Amino acid sequence: LIDMPVAGILPATSGSVETYLYPDGGVLATFTYGLITNLNVGVSFGGTRVIGSGGITWNNLPGVNVRYRAMEESIQRPAIVVGFDTQGHDGWLQGAHQYVMKSPGFYLTVSKNYLLFGTVTFHGGANYTLERHDDDMDPNIFFGAEKSVGPIVSMLLEYNFAFDNDKDRRGIFNGSLGTGVRISTNIGFNVDVLFKNLLTSEFAYDKIIRVLRLQYVRYL
Repeated sequence: LIDMPVAGILPATSGSVETYLYPDGGVLATFTYGLITNLNVGVSFGGTRVIGSGGITWNNLPGVNVRYRAMEESIQRPAIVVGFDTQGHDGWLQGAHQYVMKSPGFYLTVSKNYLLFGTVTFHGGANYTLERHDDDMDPNIFFGAEKSVGPIVSMLLEYNFAFDNDKDRRGIFNGSLGTGVRISTNIGFNVDVLFKNLLTSEFAYDKIIRVLRLQYVRYL
């Protein structure tokens, strides 16, 4: 949705290329492929100050992700996806050995669509990251929603409780609140303008993070 995974999945033999542009000249590129029905695999890599001047801080390792849709959505039940993703966001912190927004790691996420003046989709899930150098061993939960506004525009909202990234500030209001606008075209090109960390949590340097995400999806 914004940082955390949802239960959407690419059809078999389709692929997506995504470019995520974040502060300090950061660029993250991700390729995802629908290997078989209900199974996606992907790889990502990037760094900070790729655009601009100064030395580039590359991510520690390429990110990998695998996701499997365990249950299809129906009128009565949501879609369910289980997965594993080592890609965090907004820059690699070399001293802390983690991303500003930690990677999900192992996760389970659910999504359910409803008709309401267009469509509204609710998302929620839990995850357990492998980024544990700060000795914060807690699991995490997150939720969000997407509301269509006309045929191509959607409004996004997400709250990541960040229980796995708040060792010295425990509580439900130490997470990351994000919102944004998504433009989805009928040629597979999508643009997201995102505003993250609206509660200015300390783990993200008390700053609102502005992000541009570009995605192209097509059958290969």
